[in-house]
Amino acid sequence: MRSFWTLILTLTILLSACESSSPSQAASTGTPELLPASRCGNDTCESIENATSCPQDCPAATFSGRVETTYIESEGTNIAVMVASPQAQRYVEGAGVVLVVSPIFTEADGFMTDPDLTSLGLIQVSYLWPGKTDPETGVRSDGEFDYGGEQSIKVLRDVIRFAAGRMADRNGRYIVAMTSIPPLTDEFGLYAFAGAGIVAVNVLSLYGDQFQGLQYYIGNENPTVDTISCLEIGYYNEAGQPVYNPFYLYPSSYSATALTLNFANLRWDPTYTGSHSKAAGRPYLDLDGSGSISTGDYVFDGQIPVMFGKRYYSTALTQALLDYGVLFLDTWPADLAKPQEADQAWSFRQSPGRFAVMQNNNVVQDLKVMLVFARNDHAQVAQDKPHVHQAYQGFRFEARLWVRLNPDWAYVQSLIPKAGLEFPDNPANTQPTDWAQIEDYAYPSQGQARRLVPLAAVSEMADRAHAGRWDENLGQVLYTYPASTPQP
Repeated sequence: MRSFWTLILTLTILLSACESSSPSQAASTGTPELLPASRCGNDTCESIENATSCPQDCPAATFSGRVETTYIESEGTNIAVMVASPQAQRYVEGAGVVLVVSPIFTEADGFMTDPDLTSLGLIQVSYLWPGKTDPETGVRSDGEFDYGGEQSIKVLRDVIRFAAGRMADRNGRYIVAMTSIPPLTDEFGLYAFAGAGIVAVNVLSLYGDQFQGLQYYIGNENPTVDTISCLEIGYYNEAGQPVYNPFYLYPSSYSATALTLNFANLRWDPTYTGSHSKAAGRPYLDLDGSGSISTGDYVFDGQIPVMFGKRYYSTALTQALLDYGVLFLDTWPADLAKPQEADQAWSFRQSPGRFAVMQNNNVVQDLKVMLVFARNDHAQVAQDKPHVHQAYQGFRFEARLWVRLNPDWAYVQSLIPKAGLEFPDNPANTQPTDWAQIEDYAYPSQGQARRLVPLAAVSEMADRAHAGRWDENLGQVLYTYPASTPQP
């Protein structure tokens, strides 16, 4: 297999020859969202790690094929887009196109290059949210970021249209003019990690009728509701150990549209600071009634979403702080969203309620979905994985789409030759009889699996789209990449 991380000099020469609206060079590494405390050496590039502080987890991504940056116009705003072509196309006819959706709850370090889909022989498209800059190229999108709000949805809509060959950049060029190999825009796919999945579901629900050519969506450990996005049912502490909310119990606390928590004995400690944020003040459940945080209490800590300069807890928790007299509006912490702000923000940043609309769309109703998740989730600790459960129920039973939980074992083994039966092989459109046993459907997250299994998922979905094969289980790889060289 060709090297992923070499040929920097060659890349620079290639890029200098490309006609681009901005200087083109290797894109920076995208930073995953909402990860537990840094554990350098665990094969996961976490939110406070980078290529300098932890090169073994965050290698400096350098696409080895042609890379171009350009701008598209979205609602009068210039949005920076990167198109990366592989050195060799995956198929005889060309290469499928995959758009990597950018995160909404944490900063992305420039264009998203993790995962590197050009290593699979596919064309990868990335973009910058309004107001964001790629530090490597200096390319910047105009405007201000609204953290997955209505403007973000429209930006993603237009980037999808460009990536699928349905819209030109601001210079009148289509994606075919920016790639070194033929882009198969009728085999287009979306990939979203963590919170990016929320904006992806929203755009599919609201604008799916404009996405001709879109074949599949891959969601990797995406939150679905505010309670999950805010890590209120549990999180990883600074030592990387799971901390569970004792009042989240499956199945009684779970429904397809919301999670129900008990906020009895809710308190606020104005001085508490955690390892994920220097901001002072945390809500907690005073389980022993001592009136202060002590061993055994549950602190709502973790990497809480920050939007518009404030920390956002769920609508229910924020309202409970007011209703229980824990905090008062006239003395409310300045860096904490108030109940009305939380309600307004989360009403647009959740997935339930969006799925059923997809069935009314002639384009999206044929979409195929894969949900990727490890036994040890990057952020969520609940053993029944309610975010995966809600997404599966929404896509499968409300949108009535083809849905698979994790990639075919044959595709995993193609990238991890030593993968054994500990890796699942779940036929499409099947789910656990008891979601408390969902770990049997998850892949083991040790070693390089967290990096390679998402690549296996993209490989499988791209190949299925190219071959038109949507069997519940394949049992074999449809295409080998790179293709073997014929012998004389």
